[in-house]
Amino acid sequence: MLRLQKHLLPDLLLHRSASPIHLSLQRALLSIAAATSSSPGHFSAEDYLVTTCGLTREEAAKAAKCFSHWKSPAKADAVLAFLTGPALGLSKADIALLVAKDPRILNSSVDKNLRARLDGFRSHGFSTAQIRSFVRAAPCFFRIFNIDEKLGFWMPLFSPDKFLRIVKRNYYLVSSDLDKVVKTNIRLLQERGLSVQDIDRMCVANPRLLTCNPDVTRAVLVRADELGVPRNSLMFRQAVNSVAGLGPETMASKLKMIGKTLGCSDAEVARMVRMSPQLLRCSREKVQRVYEFLTKMVGVDAKYIQGRPTILMYSQERRLAPRNYVMKVLQEKGLMRKDLSFYSIITISDKLFYSRYIQAHKDVLPGLANAYASACKGKMPS
Repeated sequence: MLRLQKHLLPDLLLHRSASPIHLSLQRALLSIAAATSSSPGHFSAEDYLVTTCGLTREEAAKAAKCFSHWKSPAKADAVLAFLTGPALGLSKADIALLVAKDPRILNSSVDKNLRARLDGFRSHGFSTAQIRSFVRAAPCFFRIFNIDEKLGFWMPLFSPDKFLRIVKRNYYLVSSDLDKVVKTNIRLLQERGLSVQDIDRMCVANPRLLTCNPDVTRAVLVRADELGVPRNSLMFRQAVNSVAGLGPETMASKLKMIGKTLGCSDAEVARMVRMSPQLLRCSREKVQRVYEFLTKMVGVDAKYIQGRPTILMYSQERRLAPRNYVMKVLQEKGLMRKDLSFYSIITISDKLFYSRYIQAHKDVLPGLANAYASACKGKMPS
C-alpha cells in the first residue's frame, strides 16, 4: 500500500482539476497514509535520527539505510541511554557526531559491546573524560577498533593524554596494521639512529610517520640523509620532521628559493639547512618578508642571516619587530650598546627580555612597557 501511495500521490497532486473519481481516490489514499503514519506500528528511522540523535536531515537519510530492519527505537533508546548516562556522559553534540560517523553504533549491544569497551579503555588507564575525548577525536573507530591490541601496544609508549593529542591529529593510530605498518616504520627510524624517546617526541609533531606506508617513510629518511645532517643528533630528528611533508620537487624548490632570496650558493644553503632543518617548513612569503625586514629595518646583511638561519623562523609581527623597536629606543637613549647582536636579543625568552630591557629601565622610560605591549599586538608606536 505504501508503495502504491508513493507512485500515485505525486501524479494525483499534480492534477488538481482531476475528475470526481480521481478526487475520491486521492482523498482515500491521503486518509490511509495519515492513518498508517499515526499507527503505533509505524516507525521512521530517519525522523528518529533527526529528532532524537541530532543529525541533519541529509545525514539522517544516509544513516537510515543501516536501519531498514528497525520496527521500533527500543534498542537505539537503550544505547543512547547508556552513552549519555553516568557510564560515559556524552552530550547531545557528542551523540550527533558519533551517530553521524558510525550510525551502526545504535545497533550495538549495551552489555556485550559498549560496556565491555568502556571496561577495556579503563583497563589501560583511561578515565571517563579521556574516553569521551577519544569518542570526539575518532568517532568512527570507537565501536570497532581492537582495544587490547592497539592500546596494549601504544600505552607503554604514551600516556593516555599524549595518545589522545596524537589521535586528534591522526586517528590512523588505532586503525593501522601494527606489524606491517607501525612496527616496520619504527624499525626504519631506529635504523637511522633514532631512539624510542626520539620517536616518541617526533610522533607528537608528525604522527603520520608511524602510520604511513613504509615506502613513504623510507623516502622521507633518504631525503633527510641528503641534507647532510648527522644521524644520532637532535638536528637529524628535526630534519626528518621537516622533510616528512615535502616531496622531492618541493624540497628542491625550497632550497632554490632560500638561495635566491639570500643570494647564496648551494653549499651555503646546505650549511644553513644543516644548522636549522626547520627552515624548510617556512613559506617563500615568510622567508622573503623576514629577510627584507632584517636587512632594511634591523640593518643586518645576508651573511649575518646565513650564520644564524633560525632567525628567519621567528614571527616578524610578534617578536622581531617589537624587539627591534625596543632595541632602537634603548640605543637612542644610550642605554644599550649599538654593537649588541640582534640575534642575542630575539633568542632569549619573553620573561628575560622584559626583565632585562624593559623592567630595568622603567624609571627612565616609563612608557616603554605600554609601547612594547602595543607593538606585540601589531600596533607599532610612531
